[in-house]
Amino acid sequence: MHRNYLKLFLIFVFVFGLIKCVYAQNTNTLKIGVIDVKKVVKNSKYGKEVMNKLQQKYNELSVKIQEKAQKIQDLKDEIEKKSSLWSQEVREKKQSEYQKMLRELKTMQEDAQYEMKEYEKKMLDPVFKELEKVIDEFVKVEKYDLILEKNQPGIYYVSDELDLTQKIIELFDKHYEKIKKK
Repeated sequence: MHRNYLKLFLIFVFVFGLIKCVYAQNTNTLKIGVIDVKKVVKNSKYGKEVMNKLQQKYNELSVKIQEKAQKIQDLKDEIEKKSSLWSQEVREKKQSEYQKMLRELKTMQEDAQYEMKEYEKKMLDPVFKELEKVIDEFVKVEKYDLILEKNQPGIYYVSDELDLTQKIIELFDKHYEKIKKK
């Protein structure tokens, strides 16, 4: 754990040392900006559209799991209420069925989790690729020297002047309208 902090500290010392060297060699002002990528995805038109699709998929998978869980609960209730009336053979059969259904539910949950993760990757990758294009174009036009992710470890404070998130959201929305028309 301490090794990770040490590595992170050394990386930041290196980056800021590099910035200082560049600044010392260049009489021009170093232009630095910060972007909150999560906020861009969450608040942009493209991001909202994708997040809605992800939520629909999650709801769809959740319904299936909840239905299975309800069947298991019903069987458990039946076992608790009627087991004293059943023969040993019937009781064991019901217990076995209950255990099997629990294993199926666990497998179903793991499969749903994997499916959701893959679907999320499939849906978000194009968003990040398009966002990268927008940021690259912005950096070239505005002549920024360094853009950082706002939520990275080691960034504790960013003045509002350096936060480019809202500008990037606006540019990303315009870009999305263009690619949507194609």
